[in-house]
Amino acid sequence: MNAMLQSPPRIIGFLALSMVMGGVHRRLSSSGSFFTILYCVPFTVMHELSHFVGAFLTGGRPSSFSVWPERKGKRWILGSVNAVPTILSAVPTALAPLGWLVIGYYAMAAWDFRPVWVPEYLIVVVLYACAAACTPSWQDIKVALTHPFSLLLWAGTAYMAMTLWPAISSGFTFSF
Repeated sequence: MNAMLQSPPRIIGFLALSMVMGGVHRRLSSSGSFFTILYCVPFTVMHELSHFVGAFLTGGRPSSFSVWPERKGKRWILGSVNAVPTILSAVPTALAPLGWLVIGYYAMAAWDFRPVWVPEYLIVVVLYACAAACTPSWQDIKVALTHPFSLLLWAGTAYMAMTLWPAISSGFTFSF
């Protein structure tokens, strides 16, 4: 991948734009009108499906999946996934929707390299969908923060992966 695509300003700009778009989507989804809830259904499916897959892949034993809007007091709950949080599954399950940022970033990075038959608006739609689906709810953040050992485990794993990836990808060989 081109070094320009991995430049910090581009990555920071993408993350900032995703946060703004995700915030707009979060605000729309809480309005409660029928049409905005209907508008949010595809993004809710993406978001909840990522929780379900994250729990399944990390041993969280997902037990239910719902994208049926439900009124709780003054708020709308657009979807939910029930899973059993363990030290391995709590944080990846809670923060799984952030994986949509990776897909959105690579869609943006592929803008100049897309085939001629792929229209630009399709990439913009993918970017918006990924930003809307990746926004963590307060419940997602609460689950991640209430399992500190899982958070430390996965933060350490991510740090090691980012530290070792340049050496591994450049063909560096480990010798003991």
